[in-house]
Amino acid sequence: YYVAEDSSQGEACLVLYSERGSPHRRLALTNYYASLYTPLIGAAVDRAASLTAIAADLTRARPGCAAIDLAPLAPEDDDTAALVRAFTSQGWYVKRYFRFGNWHLPCAGLSFADYMRARESQVRHTWSRKVRKFRRADGLARIRIVTARDEIEAAMDAYEQVYAHSWKPPEPYPDFIRRWAYVCAENGWLRLGLASVADVPIAAQFWFTMQRRAYIFKLAYAKDYAHWSAGTVLTAHLIEHSLEQDRVTAIDYLSGDDPYKQTWMSGRRERVGLIACNLGNPRGALIAAYEYAGVLRQRWRRLGVDPAAAPDLV
Repeated sequence: YYVAEDSSQGEACLVLYSERGSPHRRLALTNYYASLYTPLIGAAVDRAASLTAIAADLTRARPGCAAIDLAPLAPEDDDTAALVRAFTSQGWYVKRYFRFGNWHLPCAGLSFADYMRARESQVRHTWSRKVRKFRRADGLARIRIVTARDEIEAAMDAYEQVYAHSWKPPEPYPDFIRRWAYVCAENGWLRLGLASVADVPIAAQFWFTMQRRAYIFKLAYAKDYAHWSAGTVLTAHLIEHSLEQDRVTAIDYLSGDDPYKQTWMSGRRERVGLIACNLGNPRGALIAAYEYAGVLRQRWRRLGVDPAAAPDLV
């Protein structure tokens, strides 16, 4: 959905896709690994006006679009508020829903020493104890950070070996991970941390750093070597590298509310989704009724009302 370059809004487009079984729905062009979505592509001068123009095109589109699902969005972002206004102005029902939490650390100018001093005493003591234990492994313990393209094959083999022996379910798209490692290395973004004992990889973390922001993409440790606490040691090592070498302004865990993330990060924010239902489309009106019924059920539960005992909605 395109706003022409000669329009008053400036050039911009919104790229959506539909699945074969649901051609009446449009979805954000994101995938399983997406942690943040920006709806507009282009250099629109007035992004809100561009989104309103695109919402109007979607309303008029034939065959009709019944519903749109856009996620994950930053709730505080101007585009998110503009999306809500754009679709409601065209008579659509818009519902916001929670997607996942995002733990992060603002760290511009922060040294590793100052970072560790800001951690709780239990975290500092645990970390120092585990680092000493790892370093005392008779010279057999090793940590390295892979950044170069010519090291990726061996490094990703080690990463996949750790992942296969971890607590995590099988990686759904392993080829995607390996190819993304190549993209990161070619652009100077890759920070692939590997911890090993006696040349056996026991922990791996896939970070990438761009525009002075470090993103923690994937991590795992081998269950049989959990007593080495290599995951903790490797996390601290990569944080130190990010602060002291890359001089990043933020470290970001991307998606998920896993408890360990709170140990290392200082802030949490949420990512949300928007479902917009076209009330001028019969199928869209039905979807809107279903989504609104879900909102009412949540309200009843918060009030202690049994939804099954509530009056029928229709």
